[in-house]
Order: sequence, then structure tokens, then C-alpha cells
Amino acid sequence: MFSKKKREQDKDLDTIITETLEEDAVHDEDSYELEDSGAANPPRKKLPGWVIIPVIAVLAVIIIAVSFLSKGNDSGKGTPLQVSKVTTGDVREIYNASGKIESENTKTYYSPVTAPIAKCNAVVGNAVKSGELLVSFDTTNLERDNQQAQLTLKSSLNSSLVAKAQNAKAIDAANAANTQAAEQANQLADKVNELAAQVDAAYAKYQENLAAAEAAAPDQAKLKAEIVAQQNIIQINDAVIQKITDSYGNNFPDLDAALAKPDEEKNNDDLAIIQYHEAKTEIAKANEIINKITPQIKDGPVDDAGYNELNAQLETVYAQWEAAYNAASAPSADTGMSSAELEGLVISDNLAELTALSPAELVAKGKEGMAADMDGVIASVGLLETNTATQGMAMFTVASTEKVRVKIEVSPDDYDKIKVGNKAEITIGQYKYQGTLTKVNKIALNNEKGNPVIGAEIHIDNPDENVCIGAAAKISMTVAESSDVLLVPTEVINTSSEGDFVYVIKDGIVKKKPVELGTASTTKIEVKSGLKKGDQVVNDLNVDIKDGMKATASEKKNTDTAQKETESPVSVNVTN
Repeated sequence: MFSKKKREQDKDLDTIITETLEEDAVHDEDSYELEDSGAANPPRKKLPGWVIIPVIAVLAVIIIAVSFLSKGNDSGKGTPLQVSKVTTGDVREIYNASGKIESENTKTYYSPVTAPIAKCNAVVGNAVKSGELLVSFDTTNLERDNQQAQLTLKSSLNSSLVAKAQNAKAIDAANAANTQAAEQANQLADKVNELAAQVDAAYAKYQENLAAAEAAAPDQAKLKAEIVAQQNIIQINDAVIQKITDSYGNNFPDLDAALAKPDEEKNNDDLAIIQYHEAKTEIAKANEIINKITPQIKDGPVDDAGYNELNAQLETVYAQWEAAYNAASAPSADTGMSSAELEGLVISDNLAELTALSPAELVAKGKEGMAADMDGVIASVGLLETNTATQGMAMFTVASTEKVRVKIEVSPDDYDKIKVGNKAEITIGQYKYQGTLTKVNKIALNNEKGNPVIGAEIHIDNPDENVCIGAAAKISMTVAESSDVLLVPTEVINTSSEGDFVYVIKDGIVKKKPVELGTASTTKIEVKSGLKKGDQVVNDLNVDIKDGMKATASEKKNTDTAQKETESPVSVNVTN
């Protein structure tokens, strides 16, 4: 559309043309009247035709040109607006803040001894290296105390040695009495082991013979197996009889009297004699079964390979060994000192050694002095009222420069932007370092100005000797990144109660488009939905934009590369 001024110019041209034509007509009319009226009035001069025709032609051309221009501007293309095209690329959001350098490892060193201080090199603010000697002691008194403790220890240990020697003699005497029994037990043990091996071999051979016989005659094998089973019963009951016989000898209780008693009145003797006679009965039954089965066996008995005889010998020798072993193991009447007395001697020796060890260790520690065990700076030095240190006194504190961090305060509004693990660039004066966000507090507390803030810590990954504990530092931390996404300039974004939106030009008409936004920098912002690559987004701040208005697009020159990032210690700033 043409402006008001342009319309006025068009009107003036029309007026000029009309007035010119009217003037020419008047001139013609006046000329006609003068000719008719004669010489009554002086004649007016008439323009010649060769002048009038070119003027009319020029005016006609001007009228046609103005009309053409007017039609061109009133053709419906609308107001010209600057636009930016939707592009794709990468965007990175940066959080800028300032904080204070702190040591992550601060250690206070305490005096290991009570002694005069010979020299102190610990000065607040001085840089120290690991292993550097900072305090040395005068150990004269410590060495004297140690000498006295060593003499006391020697006296105590000598008394203990005498007591232990006497006890050893008593034990040797007691052990000598058992030596013969022990030797006999050892000899019998060898014989038991030998017989056991022979019994195992004979039993294995016996089982082979049984298997062979059973394979040849299954029925005969069953009969023989029954005989073996009954023989085992006899063997078991023989052992019971032997045990009871060993216990009572010939003084057996009366069987009839034992059987006559009610069960609840029977004592151990009664039960033993009943068990004895029951064993006799079981043996008799087993022998009866064996005698009954034996005639049914057509061939000779299975060769037991001497198993039964060897097993009987083993039982006899085992019993002899058991008796000899018990005799050798039995304590003698006098074996020297009791276990409690021996334990008392050990405790006494340990206490004496510990008492002597402390002065010796103190001398060693005093001669060692006090050294830093890490690189850092002296953060504080203990006040000494005298030139003597007491054991446990805080002497100095070292703040490590090998493990350092930047402590920052974050507004609760920015809490969701920072995540543990975020990478950051740290600037301390003219030096730059790399860092990692390692901690974010879970509570907001009021700072000195009364504003709620959240504490956070950034570990410096590559510290060096230029790091100054307590100095201010600036951090620039990447909090979000997006790659190969749709991007628009940040200034094209509008916000209303319904959400974010932009204006786009499509088919010569301005349209309002809601958008979903993502990662943002100071110049570009990610559009997750609502636009596509190549869309023309209105980027004109000099025109009142309205949805539905007619417009023509002119692409705005990109000046993003000339923009410079700004920093703010309390708010988030973003950059491409």
C-alpha cells in the first residue's frame, strides 16, 4: 500500500494536469471571443499547436507512470517485513557465575611429642611441598626418658625369663613320664594303620569273591549274604557282651531280679544285664539261622580272603592303641604353672614392652620432626605461649593445592539447569582451568544479603602452582547442548499466557505459530516443534505485527558472529 504522502503527490499531479487542460481551453475560448467582438478589446495571444501537443503527451506519460506505480503498490503484497529463515545447527547453553577458590583437603597437623621446639618454618601463606620439614624438636628430655624405660623393661623381662625357665623344667619332667606311653601308642598306631590297610584289601577281595559266587549262583549268593549278615549280628553282639563284661567282670547282677522289676524302677545295672542276655539271645538266633542255612549251600563257603581274622586283629590292636594313647595324653599330677599364671607372665611382658615402646617411639618421632605430606599452602599456625609443644597440640594447617574447588552460589531459579558432572571452564586472573561440577546442595539458604541461594562445588581438574586459595574465580559451565536441531534467532520468540510463539510469513500473510523451545544461547534458540527448516520467521522490531496482516519478506542480514557474550555472576547467560 502507498503511504499518505504518496497519495497526496498523485493528487497534485492530477490537479496540475486538469488545470493545464482547462487553461488551454480558456485560451481557445478567449481567442474565439476576441475574434468575434472585433477590436473592442486587445487580442490575447493563442498558443500554437506545436507547443500544446508535446505538453499533453508528457502529462499523459506522467499520468500513466503514476497509475502504474499506484497499481503496483496497491496490488496486495502488503507491508515489507524483515525475516530470518529457520536453519539447522548446534547450540550450547552456558551458565556463568563467580565463586571462591577453596581447598578440598585441609589437614591440621598435631604435635606427636611434648618437647621444646628447636625450629618452626611454618608461616601462614607460604607454599609448601610434600615432605618439607616445618617443625623440628629438641629431643634431650625424650632420650633420657627412653633410657630409663629401657632399663625397666630389661629388668621385667629377666624376671619373666626365670619364671618361664622353672616352668619349662616342670613340664619336661611331667612329659618324660609319658614318653614311654607315647612311644608305645605311636608303635600301635603304625600297626593299626597297617592292619586297617590289610582289612580294606581283604574286604575288597571278599566282596569280589561274593560277587563272583553270586553271579554263578544267585540263590547261593543270597544264602551266603544272609550268613554274612548274621555273622555281622554276632560280631555286633559280641562287642556288646565284651563291653559289659569289661565293665562288670564276674559280678553280674541277677537277671531274674532285673527282669522282675517294673521298667520305671530298673537302674543302669539292671538294663546292662538285660542287654547282656539279649545280646546272648541274638547271637544264639544268628547261629541258629547260620546252622539252618549252611546245609543248603551246595558248594564250599566263599573265601573271605582272611577278612574276618584280620578284622578281629584290628579291633584288638585298636583297643590297645586307644589305651596307650589315653595314658600318654593324661596330665600328670604336677605340670608346672597353670594356664592363668602363664597368661599373666605374657601380659606382664607385653605391658613392659608397651611401656618401653612409647618413649622409644616418641624419641623417633621427635627426631623426625613435623613435615607436610602434601603440596599446599600454610593456612594457619598454632599460637605458642611458650617455646614448648605439648603432645596433641595443633601446630599448623596445610590447605592442599593438589585438590581444589570453586564454591559458587546458585539461584533457586537456576537449580534445574546445573547437574553433577557438568563441565566448566574456570578463569582465575589470567589463567584458565578445566573443572567438573561435583556437588549441588539440596537446600537453599539465605546469603549475607538475605537472598536464598544453593551452594555448589566445581572441582578443578588440572590445578597448578598458579591457583590461589581464597581468590575469586569465574566459571563458564555448559549446562545444555543440542546438535543438528532447528534454530531461530532468540529475538523472534514471543511469549504470552498461552505459551511461546513466533510470526511467520506464508503466501504473503502473517501467521501466528505456537512453538516448543529447547536449548538456548544468547543468539539462537532450539525449536523442538512448530516450525520446519526454511520457514520465514518475522524478525522486525520496528513494525507492529498482527496475525493475518499482509506482508512481503526481506531476509535480515545475519550478524550473530559479531555478537559478544556477556557474563553475569548471578544469572544464566547463554551463547552459541
